[in-house]
Amino acid sequence: MTQLHKDGWGSAWILGDTPATRVVKKERSPLTGAGDDRLTDALSERMSRAQLVHLRMATDGMSCQPENTHPFVRDGLAFAHNGSLTPASAMDEHIAPDLLRTLQGDTDSERYLAVIRTKLAAGHDLFEAACLTVLELRPIFPDMSMNAMILSPTRLIGIHASADADTPHDLFNASGLTEQDLPQDHRTEYYLMRQRRFADGTVVFASSGLDIVGWEPLPAESVTCVDLDTLQQETRVLHTAPVVLPGTLR
Repeated sequence: MTQLHKDGWGSAWILGDTPATRVVKKERSPLTGAGDDRLTDALSERMSRAQLVHLRMATDGMSCQPENTHPFVRDGLAFAHNGSLTPASAMDEHIAPDLLRTLQGDTDSERYLAVIRTKLAAGHDLFEAACLTVLELRPIFPDMSMNAMILSPTRLIGIHASADADTPHDLFNASGLTEQDLPQDHRTEYYLMRQRRFADGTVVFASSGLDIVGWEPLPAESVTCVDLDTLQQETRVLHTAPVVLPGTLR
């Protein structure tokens, strides 16, 4: 994975035991994760109530610098995006002016998060803000991926919104990797997100590239929210009636 997604890596996790004391921490590098012991530790050693890890494959000439490295942490939220929303400036009118001025890098992904932050500032809860953002941006980016993960002290949210997005075969071809060296499912199901619920209630989300055969695909154009205290979850399919899964939040 780090041979292709070599333009930086990052991790965000929760520190603290109770909702009142929890904070979202981050560790990021604009360099490849290959051979980086910090990435190995994040994947195998770090203990936390919840964590997300992102390996970056930069698109559209975006520079590899700390300000452009995922996950972004703003207002106590961590956010990582898999996709390209161009032109990124098309989102600016959907971002509150005071939040637009807080942008630190030049990625579309940070702007995507800023739209969500704008919804939060308007009084929506995190789940609703994520859903409203996808619905608002989809007409602007009808065939682009908005797949993303959001981590807050109390929620883990997976956005699977890439139904009509084209697989970036040009980036794979330009990588110099052989077909055998490309990560699993990248050619055929690059944007497909899946989940697995373990016997103890733990929920894991993952994109292609990992050995996740037999995991449950998330519905297309959907947002899934997991309560980190109860491990109950709700999946909402956008443009249609909500889908209720076992152990649903209400």
